[in-house]
Amino acid sequence: MNSSRQHSGFDEATADVEAPLKSVTSFDSLLPASRRTTDDEIVSPALTIEFLQQELGVKKLNDIHDWLWLAGRPMPPRPLYYQKAQQRNITIHESMDLHLVWDYKRIFLKPIPRYLLDQQFWQEILSCKEGCGYTSNGQGSLHSQNGAQKRVNNVPCERCTSHQCALGFMLSYASLISYEHDLRIAKDADLVPSELTWQEWRSHVRQLISLGKRRKVNKRYIFGELRLGRLNKIYRYTLRSPVRGYLYGYSSYAHFWQENLVRIASLFAYLALVLTAMQVGLATNRLQGSHAFQQASYGFTVFSIIAPLGFVGLVVPIFLVILLFNLDATLRYWKKRRGAIDRSMASNAA
Repeated sequence: MNSSRQHSGFDEATADVEAPLKSVTSFDSLLPASRRTTDDEIVSPALTIEFLQQELGVKKLNDIHDWLWLAGRPMPPRPLYYQKAQQRNITIHESMDLHLVWDYKRIFLKPIPRYLLDQQFWQEILSCKEGCGYTSNGQGSLHSQNGAQKRVNNVPCERCTSHQCALGFMLSYASLISYEHDLRIAKDADLVPSELTWQEWRSHVRQLISLGKRRKVNKRYIFGELRLGRLNKIYRYTLRSPVRGYLYGYSSYAHFWQENLVRIASLFAYLALVLTAMQVGLATNRLQGSHAFQQASYGFTVFSIIAPLGFVGLVVPIFLVILLFNLDATLRYWKKRRGAIDRSMASNAA
């Protein structure tokens, strides 16, 4: 790797800089080509607090931190070789909220941004410039507000928040890439730069582990891998997103019906199997005279008629709720975007 840009240390500097952050041209080559704002505008990335929060923040998981024990264990993630042995497909996703989230067939991983492998970036951009010391001792934070310093107990400054998220993320990779073959898996999956060598990575990990013993990490990284299905249930049952959950699982309405029709077909198959067994039982002399078996057969026959209708009656209202929710969201989004587009066109015309 280019020794002028890549270093093995992550130590912090203490020189003062302005907030919000200024774009540092020496880091431009390490940033994405573009980024999407919260208003869905495509802009060129700049080293601002907003950019760091969007790239490194894990607010969705921090909001349900008290429930995360239901979705995962408080332990580092298992190495990549283990993920492959579990037959999980490595799926790249740039959202930090999906990093280390998995279901039965895949695990989402955010690739390591090049700027997080650069010591100078940690020193100039991610280190605390306000002297709050939150990452060291957690005894409070000094925030700069209109030139005045104000102490806010147990609240990290914005730089410390980004530092904690970045450190937790990199420590997760220190666990994911434990062996040399893990690094080869990571390169094949485009999780790390192709020019990263094993010796450079070992040097990075030593520095990260040392820094992790002296600095706080974001509380999300107390937990490693998190189950997507349980995150969806947590988001629905806590009413944060009753319809879509944590990550919406249906790519189309056809997908919704396909998945639920499989369940209906499975129910029919089970009912048919039981009814056939009961029919055979009623043909035997011993069970023909059994009043209990006659009653059970009668009850299950009625149930087998009602159950499929009840299941369909449950699925259809859910489908209608999803349809109306998505329609309302689409109309509201189009109204919002149309206003933004009209303003942009008027501004360009002027």
